[in-house]
Amino acid sequence: MDCTTILLIYNEKDNIEPLTENILKVYDKNNINGEVLLVDDGSEDGSGMICDELNKRFENVRVTHHKQNIGRSYAIQTGFKEALGNILIIMDGDYQYEPNEIPNFIEKMKEGYDIVSGYRINRADDSIRRFISKTYNKWIIQKIFDLNIKDQNSGFKAFKKDVAINMNFNPDGFLGLHRYILPLANLKGFSITEIPITHYDRPSGNSYIKSYTVPFIALRDYFKFKDKYL
Repeated sequence: MDCTTILLIYNEKDNIEPLTENILKVYDKNNINGEVLLVDDGSEDGSGMICDELNKRFENVRVTHHKQNIGRSYAIQTGFKEALGNILIIMDGDYQYEPNEIPNFIEKMKEGYDIVSGYRINRADDSIRRFISKTYNKWIIQKIFDLNIKDQNSGFKAFKKDVAINMNFNPDGFLGLHRYILPLANLKGFSITEIPITHYDRPSGNSYIKSYTVPFIALRDYFKFKDKYL
């Protein structure tokens, strides 16, 4: 199988069906032998039932459920383990990313990169989140880890299957290891590049991210990451 798009889902009942259907249309339009893996991270709004219905409707849609919400990093870990494609694309289930850009990731991967990360050219988030992200990318990702990455926390990334497995992405002990997934890959010796992507306003639902807690979580995990990997 060419590609697995892993949708990370937590309370996204109105976004899952149109997003999944559009990804499948992109596969058909571009002759991609692909699947959609719905990772339901303990949703409480009926998202899990919608995932199950899509699984019944489409033979190339699979679903896995967490019994309770355990966090984005664990959803990524589950997706890496369960996906069947040679290229694994993680995408948030909030429909703020453009499915039609999936082929761009695949084409870039063909140049030989292990990981392709999307960076949001015009990020559709409030000014506080944009400021926090810009500061984090400049002072932690670029300065401390010496990574030429503009948008580490973009929710749209592609990984070679063997890289996703061999990078040993283990969230245990962290509050959100996904915020350091690219530094981890870099330390493991994998090649990383970025491509520009579109970013939309959230069409439905509410973000679970709280801007006033993210900096403290990221800082706590930075020291944990430093102790464990540096």
